[in-house]
Amino acid sequence: MKGFTLIEIIIFIVVAGIILPVILVPFATSVKESLTPEKLAKAAYLAQYKIEELTKNKYDSIQTESQPYADITGFSNYQWLWDVTWIDDTLNSSASDVGYKLILVKVKDPDDREIKLQTVVTRRPADE
Repeated sequence: MKGFTLIEIIIFIVVAGIILPVILVPFATSVKESLTPEKLAKAAYLAQYKIEELTKNKYDSIQTESQPYADITGFSNYQWLWDVTWIDDTLNSSASDVGYKLILVKVKDPDDREIKLQTVVTRRPADE
């Protein structure tokens, strides 16, 4: 007789049940993590976009404000916040405007990782 016995088939199923998860779990994890650089790059792009949107205006029209996290239109599961504060020439917080503003932008990606970008703005000759 040719073929497999019931015992051989049961042993095969048990061995495959032990070996397959050992092989498939790392593979599935690596496939999921392969999207991480793309998500972080998109979050960095969005943070840079917001900074450029804020700094394209004249110094006096950049309002000191703090915004809570908000969804980004057109980018599902991405959120951002920005904070514009007065600082002095040593980059410490200032109670009044001495000519410097710190802009901090934070973007969260769909996996809840956060990208932070900040810049300092001051009056430019074109602002006068």
